[in-house]
Amino acid sequence: MNKKNNRQFQGSAARMEQAMLELMNQIPFEKITVRLICEKAGVNRSTFYAHYIDMYDMIEQMETNLRRRLMDHYPFPGSVTPLSLESFIPFLEFIREHQDFYRVALKTRREFPLKQGFEPLWNQVIKPLCLKAGITSENEMLLYFVGFQAGFTMILKCWVEKGCIERVETVAQIIQNSVPSVWKGE
Repeated sequence: MNKKNNRQFQGSAARMEQAMLELMNQIPFEKITVRLICEKAGVNRSTFYAHYIDMYDMIEQMETNLRRRLMDHYPFPGSVTPLSLESFIPFLEFIREHQDFYRVALKTRREFPLKQGFEPLWNQVIKPLCLKAGITSENEMLLYFVGFQAGFTMILKCWVEKGCIERVETVAQIIQNSVPSVWKGE
């Protein structure tokens, strides 16, 4: 039986994800089916469902894996000021490099990524900035965070949908300008 750490199981996942990326470059996400992914990857439907609940789960898992790859290449904590231009540039370069995936991921996102591994951002950046600004209610902190995250997500979505034609530095400046003034000490 295939286990998640089994090489064959992992190879199947990699083939399906590659198939999904290729299909995303050829046809709209809405027309991609589990059958098409399985045919292109050379696996059966039961293999797909052993890995994913549905195609949205597949997209979420692919994004989680991409986020891990991004974090592996991100500057070490403390070397870049959080929410600064310098902090956004590696992130935006990564998004631009994987824009075909993010075009679909941002379009199909059903919730904000707050629940998807952003605890370090919350605990190490957002919460301390809110406390420094005198915001002690976790509910208020969350509202600031969700507001910023919504704007950030929509900026990314617009940029990616238009083919990432604006320079990374320009988009970084726009995002930096949308950081809540209370987090900047204003």
